Amino acid sequence: ACPRRHPSAPLPPPMAKSRGQPKLLSASDGGKMNAAERKRLSRYSRGDGNSSKGVTKPGLKRSIKRGEAKIGAAERKAAQAEVLQPSEAGFLEAEGPLERTCRVRQSQLAAMVDEQTAAKAYEVQLPDLGPYRVAFTANGRRLLLGGRKGHVAVARWEGGFHVLSELQLRETVRDLTFLRDHTMFAVAQHKNLYIYDASGTELHCLRSHRPDVQR
Repeated sequence: ACPRRHPSAPLPPPMAKSRGQPKLLSASDGGKMNAAERKRLSRYSRGDGNSSKGVTKPGLKRSIKRGEAKIGAAERKAAQAEVLQPSEAGFLEAEGPLERTCRVRQSQLAAMVDEQTAAKAYEVQLPDLGPYRVAFTANGRRLLLGGRKGHVAVARWEGGFHVLSELQLRETVRDLTFLRDHTMFAVAQHKNLYIYDASGTELHCLRSHRPDVQR
């Protein structure tokens, strides 16, 4: 039987509801994440979540909660999968204070690495329509090039450098980037912001972004 609380006894403090606090990665249930786990999880964080507090519509409230739960699960799975990648990202280290890594050429790097890595080296010459702006997809498999004089191209890396689509806008290109994935990209042109698909077909023109583009 549950013991009865004396009427004069103070009520226990309410339990605080933590938003966005992820579950444990490798620690057992009931424990706490160590510093390494928190640091690893923070690298995959997608920012502060949406709060369903104050939402009166039940359907919308459930939708917000489900979406936040899916995002939290994706963050935890990405952090857990990082443990399965034992190799660390490579980097260049200068031998002395006078050496600059920005001056190292790809031909020099290709002579120092294994044959499989050396085969991935490529050379692209774009002397006429630059300077160029560059953007990559999240997985790094697609490359977006945009020349100041209107040249835009989408390329991929698998099996060497291959141009998938190319177009000439015939006006100034200020900046560009992929959107959610490689299927669409946005280009800040002379006056407006345009959205194109992977084949170069114009999908939308955002004239309300004109002040930002001109800046």
